[in-house]
Amino acid sequence: MVAEGFILGLFAAFTFGIADFIATIVARRLGLIRLLVVTHVAAVVLATPYLVFRADLHGIPLAYWPVFGAVSLLVLGTLVSFYKALQTGPVALVSPTVSAHIVIVILLSVLVLGEQIGIFQIVGVAAAVGGVMLASFTLDRSHRGTNRPNKALMFALAAAVGAGFFVFTLGILSREVGWFLAIYVVRLIGLGIVLAAQRAVRSQPWKEVPIKLILAAALVGALQIVGLAAYTIGAQIGMISVVATTFSVYPIIPMVGGLVLLREKLASRQAVGLASVLTGLLVLGMAS
Repeated sequence: MVAEGFILGLFAAFTFGIADFIATIVARRLGLIRLLVVTHVAAVVLATPYLVFRADLHGIPLAYWPVFGAVSLLVLGTLVSFYKALQTGPVALVSPTVSAHIVIVILLSVLVLGEQIGIFQIVGVAAAVGGVMLASFTLDRSHRGTNRPNKALMFALAAAVGAGFFVFTLGILSREVGWFLAIYVVRLIGLGIVLAAQRAVRSQPWKEVPIKLILAAALVGALQIVGLAAYTIGAQIGMISVVATTFSVYPIIPMVGGLVLLREKLASRQAVGLASVLTGLLVLGMAS
């Protein structure tokens, strides 16, 4: 089961990596509320046929619905922080920082589930945390006179904390109600919340939004739901710490895309910090 969980975690990382890079471009042009609406609609539309033929919402105990409501709010807060980070900072910096959520997942797995952590995992956690701190307290010289990099890092750190608790909780829920309901109900409740928010904001009419941006945002939502499916199936059949650690390598894709395709630049200390984060994640992966 460990091998299957590793492969599923790797597949989830691939899909989320592509989704993050596309979201970087879309978030800066489409707007936060619209991006959330389109990604949630796409995810629910894609997943609903499976619900009709293979799943049943009645299989969720009544006591779990408040939990799903709380998790949905947590996810939305995490996504808002993440997209705000992408709007105000380089994806090559934001995405690896958010991936440090694996530290929280491993700590929760040890404290709550009693999973064992070895010396190499401790080293990996220390390297990841140290790298995040080094990158967080560094200003990029290309933004002299502004606080955009630091602001982006604050949003990214908030997203990392939220993602850590969400990824861990999602793994637990997948074992209780199955992998599909664990992700579908969260997206469904989230869709209701973002639709209400979009109506309250009364933003620019949808007809003025380029169709290419809407399709790109829909692709982000589809990739996210597929990635979450792979992760929850892996967590259901294997160790959460192993699957989550494998999944955490996804920032490599948007990081390379940001540096190569978007020609983003980082300060030297930020580069060192990110190298430390990636090294820590690599050590965690090898030790899991």
